[in-house]
Amino acid sequence: MNPGASQCALRHTDPLNEAEVACRDCGLDPMCQVLDYALEESGVPEGILLRRQQVRTGEALFSTGQAFDAIYAVKSGSFKALVPESRPEERVVGFYFAGELIGAESMAEQGYTSTVRALEPAQVCVLHLDRLHQAPRQPELVQQALIEMLSREVAANKQLMTALVRQNAEQRVAAFLLSLSERLSRRGFDADLFSLRMSRGDMGSYLGLARETVSRLLTRFQQQGLIRLRHKQMQLLDARGLGQIASDIR
Repeated sequence: MNPGASQCALRHTDPLNEAEVACRDCGLDPMCQVLDYALEESGVPEGILLRRQQVRTGEALFSTGQAFDAIYAVKSGSFKALVPESRPEERVVGFYFAGELIGAESMAEQGYTSTVRALEPAQVCVLHLDRLHQAPRQPELVQQALIEMLSREVAANKQLMTALVRQNAEQRVAAFLLSLSERLSRRGFDADLFSLRMSRGDMGSYLGLARETVSRLLTRFQQQGLIRLRHKQMQLLDARGLGQIASDIR
């Protein structure tokens, strides 16, 4: 992160009492393996990878147009990505959860293409790419780890976009819930019980739907016995039924 940026005061802290992703399930793991960050005697200079940096609810990791300098991995908590629109409010273009990478898509532009804010108290690990050359490792090993890390990210994003290409509102909301379940399961979390930290308005903005439409469909799914929603706790009771809605094969 740009040291002069004021959007987010990242601080090293003790782990939060939130669920943390295991390092082996994190998108940053290929690079951490090469850097031997699990070993105290790794010899890697400080500052290349900052681990478990705390972010408060609503704080931004970076803003649209800010110079690219790092990739972030969510250790715990969740985030949303926003881009400016002609209207006063911003449009939500993505959500990030524990184990997922943030900012990798901005490498080619050399500037961040969105503003990313924390939906809840969270922790991130920050990889400063401009300092990787300082690591006492063979350049080809570092390059290979970077390619593997980014390739996994591209594959995950492609799978996500494919899952969410749906025609009607009901399909989109059902596919969105299934996508969250699959993404969390891939990182070692419960696939059927998780928190929906984003607002209905954020969900609607992301899916291209009105907030009222999202609320109405969640209520309908609950009445149909597909989900159970208590405050922000979501339980999938019938994933197969949601899948049938998403695929429109009922």
